[in-house]
This record gives sequence, structure tokens and C-alpha cells, in this order.
Amino acid sequence: MLLDNRTLLFSMVLVCAMMALSMTVVSWGREHDSLKKWAGAMALEALAWLLLGARGEIPLFFSITLANALVVTAQAMKLAALYEYRGLRWPHWQCLLPILLAMLLMSVLPYTDLRDRIIYGSMIYAAQMVMIMQVMLRDTESRSGRAWWLLFGATAVVLPLFAVRSLVAFFGIVKFATPETTLAPNPVQLAIFMGLISLSVLGSMGFILMIKEQADQVIRKIAMIDSLTGIFNRRALMERGEKEYAISQRNKLPLAVLMLDVDHFKRINDEYGHPTGDAVLVDVAHILASNLRKQDTLGRFGGEEFCIVLPATDEAGAMVLAEKLRLAVENSKMPSAKNKVSITISIGVTVCTVSCASCTESFQKLIDDADAALYLAKNDGRNRSVKMPITCCDIWRENSGNFSPAV
Repeated sequence: MLLDNRTLLFSMVLVCAMMALSMTVVSWGREHDSLKKWAGAMALEALAWLLLGARGEIPLFFSITLANALVVTAQAMKLAALYEYRGLRWPHWQCLLPILLAMLLMSVLPYTDLRDRIIYGSMIYAAQMVMIMQVMLRDTESRSGRAWWLLFGATAVVLPLFAVRSLVAFFGIVKFATPETTLAPNPVQLAIFMGLISLSVLGSMGFILMIKEQADQVIRKIAMIDSLTGIFNRRALMERGEKEYAISQRNKLPLAVLMLDVDHFKRINDEYGHPTGDAVLVDVAHILASNLRKQDTLGRFGGEEFCIVLPATDEAGAMVLAEKLRLAVENSKMPSAKNKVSITISIGVTVCTVSCASCTESFQKLIDDADAALYLAKNDGRNRSVKMPITCCDIWRENSGNFSPAV
């Protein structure tokens, strides 16, 4: 045969060892405990296949009992790595029970009883594959990426191979080798080895790419989220606002923008200190977010200034929401600031109410108008909402009643 067990075993040892080495190098000096666990699992698999390939030349305890225990331990470490990847505490009983069970069965069953060893060993491996697939199915965030499918697909392919191996051994369809020699080169055994090689390569690459995708998501989040308040920063707000503006122009829908400012914020910092000022901003952001719809966009525009983009919202709806937000902040106890201060906000409101091919308005123009309206609100005494007169080049037609207020 072009392929035989010794060739495949040597390939598996080499592949697992190289994957373990590469993953160790990648995770060296970094806080990737999950990647280190996966690298350890690959190292254990390399050692297990090496012991299995030496069957007949070393004691059966090492080539059968210890080799199988190492394979099961490796799968348990992969399961633990997936839990840690998700930031969860790995379930000790799910990881340790298969190891203990494998060691018990391999120690109790006679070495001559190869049939039962194959059946029970395959069942344990299959159960571990099922547990790995279960924890992956619960990870809805990673499922959107291609790397998740690479690891899940490789695991799913191996699962039925173990089931077939167990059935073949149970019914005696093909001949397996004696305990003193390497497993016979039958089609089922060769398929198992090929599947395990694929799992080692594709599965490990999938896990590495999942970690990379996760890191990319964290970087994107850091680039978009204000670190203090947890809402969009100015850059992300402007990007979202440009998209909402394009949608409103395309669908001829109104778009409202609110610019908010915490009144006398400098005085709060001077009298109570910057930690209290930061706490006030956190509380204000929470109050604003809790009073908005899912389709609305809230962002910290800079300092104590916030901005809200309201799709499909006309002037009346925008003013109703502005007053609702103003009163919510005024009546709040500011829990993060430990009730030290009473806070009010001033709000500037502007609405783009119509679209046409010759319209020269832009989202930046809406921001400027809302900021100008905010300036008027602060000059009029603060703690109030002021709307900017409509400046669109077209006149709003009598159909704004079709849009619900943003409350």
C-alpha cells in the first residue's frame, strides 16, 4: 500500500510536534493561556503517537495504556483551551473524567482484549469530540468568523470516524493487529489516522486564527469605544452618522441629531475633583443610553459633550426625546458620583427633513447645526433644549406624521 500505519504515525508525530512548537513560539511571553494549553495538547499527542508507533518494541503499558491516556488528556486540554478562549472557567469534571476513565479501562482490560479496547477507546474519544463541538456551538460570537468553521468542521469530520471504528471492531468486520504489533493497515484505521492528521493541522490552524480574529475584534472595539463611558467615541459616531445620513437620503427619511453638554462641568471638576467628574460622565452616558431606541446611536463627542443620531425621527419627535433626556438627567441621583452633585444638561437639536438630488447638506452640517443650537441653549441659561431652524434646501412635505417619536 502507498500509505501504511507507520508512515502515518510518523507523519502525525511530526505534524503534532511542529504545531506544538509553532504555537509555543507564538504564545511565548504573551497572555494566551488558551493557546499554551492547545500547544501542550499537541505535544502530548506527538508523544502518544510516538509511543503507539513503537508498539512491539517497548512495554505494552507505554504503547497502549499510556499512549491512549495521553491522547485523551490532549483532547481534555483542547476542551479547557476553548473554555479559556471564551473567558470561561473550564469544567474540571468534563476534562478529568475521560482521562480517569481511559486509564481505568486500559489498565483493567487485558492487553489481549484488543476488541474491547478499541470499542471503549473510540467511545471516549467520540464523547470528547462531542464536548468540544458543544462548547463551540455556544460561542455565537466566534461562529461568525471562518476560523470557527475550520476548527468545528475538522472536529465534526473525526467524530463519525470513531463511531465507525467502534462498530467495525464490535462486529469484527476488519482485522486489527495483535497487541505486540502496530495496528493493521485496514481502511478504517487508515481513515482514522488521516482524520486525526487533518484535525491536528486544520483544527490547530483554526484555533490560532480564532485567537487572531478575537484580537482583531478587541482592537476594533478599542478603536470605536470610549474607554471611560463605554459608548461610541467621536470617530465611530461620525462613521455611523455618515451611514445613517446616506440611508436617510436614499430613503427620503428625516434624520435628527442631538448635541448635549453637561452644564458647568469645569466647576464640578474644580470643586469635587476629576474622579467625580469622570463618574458624572459615566452616569450621564448610562442615563442617555437607557432612554434611547436600539436604532439610535449615542457617542461621546469630546470632553463633557455627547451626540445622539436619531434615524427616521422628525422635529417633533426629536424635541420630545430631548426634553425626556434632559429631565432624566436632572432628576437622576448620579450613583457613580456618590450623589455628590446635581447635574443638568443643555441640548441642541437639528433635523434634516428632506432629500433631493441637488441637496448640499451633509452629516457634518447637521453636527454643526446641532452644535450651534447647543450654543444657543447654553447662552439662554442652560438646562434646556433648543432646536435649530431647518436649513435644508428643500421644503419638508406634509408626511412627517408617518414617523414615530424617538421615545
